[in-house]
Amino acid sequence: MSHRDFREFLAASEQQGLLRRVRQTVDRSWEPGCMAKWAFQALSNEDRFGLLFEDVEGSKFRLATGAIGASRYSYALALGVEPDEINDVWARALIDPIDPVSVDSAPCQEVVRTGDDIRLSDLPIPTWTPGKDPGPYITTSVATRHVDTGNQNMGVYRTRVRDDQHVVVNLNPRRHGNDQIGTWLARGEPAPVAWVIGAEPAVHFASVGAVQPGVQEVSIAGGLKGSPVELVKCVTSDIMVPANAEIIIEAVVLPDETDVEGPFGENFGYMSDPWMKPVARITAITHRTDAIYYGISSQMPPSESTVIQSTANAGLILKILRHDLGEKMVSDL
Repeated sequence: MSHRDFREFLAASEQQGLLRRVRQTVDRSWEPGCMAKWAFQALSNEDRFGLLFEDVEGSKFRLATGAIGASRYSYALALGVEPDEINDVWARALIDPIDPVSVDSAPCQEVVRTGDDIRLSDLPIPTWTPGKDPGPYITTSVATRHVDTGNQNMGVYRTRVRDDQHVVVNLNPRRHGNDQIGTWLARGEPAPVAWVIGAEPAVHFASVGAVQPGVQEVSIAGGLKGSPVELVKCVTSDIMVPANAEIIIEAVVLPDETDVEGPFGENFGYMSDPWMKPVARITAITHRTDAIYYGISSQMPPSESTVIQSTANAGLILKILRHDLGEKMVSDL
C-alpha cells in the first residue's frame, strides 16, 4: 500500500534519508529552483533527495520539491514497493484500476479563501529557471471536466502566475485537458479547472500517464496505491479533487482571453518559446491549516519531471507489450 497523503510520504522519505530540510530563509525567485537543479545535476540517482524549505520569504507555507521523483528509490517508496516492482504495479493499475470514492469533508478544505482573500502570492510558488522564466510557475496536476459527460481528466499543465488572481495555462492541442476545457469554451462558457497540490504521490504519478481519452487518471491512481482515492467537490465548481491534498487552487478558464505563456525551462533541457495561451481567473484557494506547497521541478534532465514521466511511460509500454499485444516473454530488466 502506498501512502495515504503527501505529508505521510514526506515523513517516510525523511526517515529513509530521501528528504532534506532547508531551515534557512530562502528567496522563492531563485534559491529553490537553483537548489533543485543542483540536487539533480550534481548527485547520482542513488544519492538524490527531495527538498523541504521550511522558511520561504514572504509566505507562511513551507515548500517542497523533488521529493516524489528524486529517483526510482523515492518513486518506489511513494508506492510502497521495491524499485524493481514499479513497472508491474503500473501494469496492474492499468489493467485493474480502482475507482475513487466521494467524501463530504476534506483536509484540503480546512481553510477556504474566496473573493478578496485570494492571493496567489501568499503561496511560495517558485521561479524554476531563474533569469530565464518570466516569473513563478505552478507545476502540478490539473483537473478538468467535460461539459456534457462529466468525465474528468488530470494532467500536468504548467501554469504561469500573471497576478494574484489570474494565471496563464499551457494548454496544448491533442491533450485531454485542452479538449475538455474546449467543450465549455465552444459554448462561450467559462471552463472550470483545479490545480491539485500535494496529493498522495500516486495521484501525481497517474497524472503524467499517457492513457486513452475517457480513462480516469484518478482511477489509475487508485490502482497504483491499492485503494480508492478520496475525492471532494470543489467549493466553486463541480470538479472533484483529492480530499487529502495539501492545497487546491480553483479557477475558470475565460472564453476568448489569452496572454503570453513562456518561455519556460523544459524537461528536455531547452527554453520553450512564448505562446499565447488561455487565461484563468482564480475563484478559490483551499488548503490544510498548515499546508505544504509542492511543485514538480523540471529543467535539464535529469529532473523530477523526467523521472516521473519516464517511469510512467515504462510501465505503460510494459503493459501494452505484455497484456495488449500478448508478448509474454518481454523482460523488465
